Amino acid sequence: MNKNSLIKTLKSMSKRLGVLSAKISDSEPVKADGTLFVRNQHGSTRLYHRTGGAKERYLGPEDKETISVLATKAYGQKLYRAAELERLQIEKCIGILESKTDGNVDSADIDQVYGRLPGFIKENANPSVFTDDGFARRWQEEEYNNRWMSRKDHAYETPRGEKVRSKSEWIIASMLYEAGVPYRYEETVALNEVFQVFLYPDFTVLNKRTRKVYYWEHFGRMDDPEYIMNSFMPKMNDYYNFEFLPGDKLLMTFESKGHPLDTTEVKRIIDGFLK
Repeated sequence: MNKNSLIKTLKSMSKRLGVLSAKISDSEPVKADGTLFVRNQHGSTRLYHRTGGAKERYLGPEDKETISVLATKAYGQKLYRAAELERLQIEKCIGILESKTDGNVDSADIDQVYGRLPGFIKENANPSVFTDDGFARRWQEEEYNNRWMSRKDHAYETPRGEKVRSKSEWIIASMLYEAGVPYRYEETVALNEVFQVFLYPDFTVLNKRTRKVYYWEHFGRMDDPEYIMNSFMPKMNDYYNFEFLPGDKLLMTFESKGHPLDTTEVKRIIDGFLK
């Protein structure tokens, strides 16, 4: 996780804790009058409802509802204090992480070092794999077994320079490229080498922040029964059988003649899984 992602996560946590604190302070049990007081007498526990001053009322089995409200209030007060203290700690961390160490430049961020190098150094230096960009670059430059270079039915050239087979694949590739998401086109993926099960997902994509690899399939003829029976279902069975599950390792988009690929859906997938 890079520094900006960490700051974003911490801000989200702080916001959730603030919402939790507000809900606790506004809840009915916390607003209840009095407190639950516990007194141990002769080896037994006795519960009392303590209100203003030293006034107490013994709570017996018939006061189960009152005991529950007051116990919830006690828990809520402790939870509120813990949430506020945790939020304060997080806000202090955010302040430290957002502080600039060198004028307007944050020199304490390893993911920004390579981008600030002079051009001639950047051109000749190999980015460290300990940084997100360095890891992504090494991953992208690795040779992989693919089939697209030997095919002649790929007519759409992407902004990155390879050719894909359909306009929808061109859209996905272009949006991945613009978002800075590393990808491989039609990589040969071994679901299981022992049983010789291989698939060719349209895209193998990398979340460079988490360094997790996903396989993106675009199913483009979902109104064609033959395509569904001979392509979609066998491929999905292979994915499921070897535990390549949607949202875990597998990303999918769909279209038909009446419902073309929705770029909003593509963006949601990129933002939700690959950034």
